[in-house]
This record gives sequence, C-alpha cells and structure tokens, in this order.
Amino acid sequence: MKKQELLKKDFLPTENIDKTIYYHELIMKYEDTSKYKKYKLPDGFSYCFYKEGDINDWVKIHISSKEFSNIKKSFQYFHDFFGSFEDELNKRCIFIVDNETQEKVASATISKLEKEEYGCKATIDFVAIKKEYQGKHLSKPLLSRVIELSKELGYEKVLLCTQTHTWLAVKIYLDMGFIPNITKDSYAGWQIINTIINHEKLSFVDKIDIDRIYSKTAILIYNKLRKIYDSDFNYTIWYKNGLNRVYVLENKNEHIYKYYKGFDDIYLEEIKKT
Repeated sequence: MKKQELLKKDFLPTENIDKTIYYHELIMKYEDTSKYKKYKLPDGFSYCFYKEGDINDWVKIHISSKEFSNIKKSFQYFHDFFGSFEDELNKRCIFIVDNETQEKVASATISKLEKEEYGCKATIDFVAIKKEYQGKHLSKPLLSRVIELSKELGYEKVLLCTQTHTWLAVKIYLDMGFIPNITKDSYAGWQIINTIINHEKLSFVDKIDIDRIYSKTAILIYNKLRKIYDSDFNYTIWYKNGLNRVYVLENKNEHIYKYYKGFDDIYLEEIKKT
C-alpha cells in the first residue's frame, strides 16, 4: 500500500522505522534489573565494550539503522549525549560484533542522568542494529545484556528513551518487560503505538483514527524524495525552530532541503549538497 493512501483504515507501518508517523518521545522503565530473561546471541556473534576510536563504528550503526541521516550531526549527537561521561563508555557502551568480519553491527549504551528521573539514575539510550543485520535475532540478546549491564553498574531500575517512529522496537521493549511511562504529554504518542501494535500492556490506552497517526506533511515529503532518489536513501525531517529542513543521505552523499507547504502539496528547495 502506498503512502498516499493516508486515510485508509488498514494503512499501518511495515517498516521498522517509519518517519511518516507523528513524532513523539516516549519513556519506558525497567523496574527490577535483577529479574530478566537472558537471551543468547546467535552463533557467530559476540559482545565487546566501547574503546577509544569506536565513535566511527557507533555512527555507522546509527546511520545504517536510519536513526540519523547526517554524518556530521551524528558525531555531534555522540558528544552531546556522552560528553559528560565519555571516559566511562568502556563500561557503559556495548557492541555486538560479527565474528567473521569483526564488524560492529549493533550498539546500546547506559547513560548517566545528571539528576534522578522517575526514580532512576540512568537510561538505556541509542539502541540500534545495522539495517542488514535486522531480523537476525539480535534485539532481545542485546536488550537482555544491557539490562544485565545496568545491574552490574549498580542500577536497580533504569529508564529507556525511545520514540514513535521506532514502533516495532517499542513492541519488543514491552515484550521484554519494560513498562510504559505514560504522562499527559506522552499520552498521544502511546495512543499511536497502541493503535499500531495493540499490546496488552497498553490495553487502557485509547486507540485513534489513522489520520492522527500519520503526518500528511511527512508523507508528502517522503513521496517527493522517492521521486528524486532512485536508490535507497535515509532522511530526517526537522520541524523545530521553524527551520523546516530535510536532511537526506544517499550513497554517502548528503543533501539538505528546505521545505515549503502549499495548499495541498510540499515544495523542496535544495540548499546544500556535499
């Protein structure tokens, strides 16, 4: 089914990350890190901790997973989020390694909170798996290992930060025992998630109509980009501060567009190509 069919009631996401869904930040909590089901990695994979210089592997994983679409900004995200405890990443950031190629293919990090939030002193951040390794049963082993790592670091409970675009990951988190932290501000995001995945842990959350799940603006932008790029591309729409930017990464080439809204259309103006 095509993205244009926005109002059809059976139009639900089929991609692991869908940026045409309205963006909402979501917080979840793991209440007791001493209790979890341990999942073993498939044969041919192993874990390793972050070491100096692994920032390049971290960026590659998050670009491949389509979480980020601008290489320079990805490095900036890393330093912004981990700068205050970067010297501790060798015990807080883990990777899954493909033993045959020695390629780092997935990552997750236990971040320190500056102050306690919702009774927690740490969060699980930036859980990502390279696109070509998704579907190889790495998600649950990675999550069980990072919960175990939280316990090893002395955290009895831990938050997990995610968002509506990664709806499938949210389902996995719920299945693994994470509890949704539902507030007045986040309720609309949880409505989107429950409408898509119909999870028992969200049975008390009202479902919504399909036109409240998908952003018409995001769908129009996506369709415009599909006409511009024949090959696979990664993109991010930036709504904040009135910038109205679209960042695109295609075949290692970065493009930046400004978008303008028409009556029933979107216009893209390329403002940078590198």
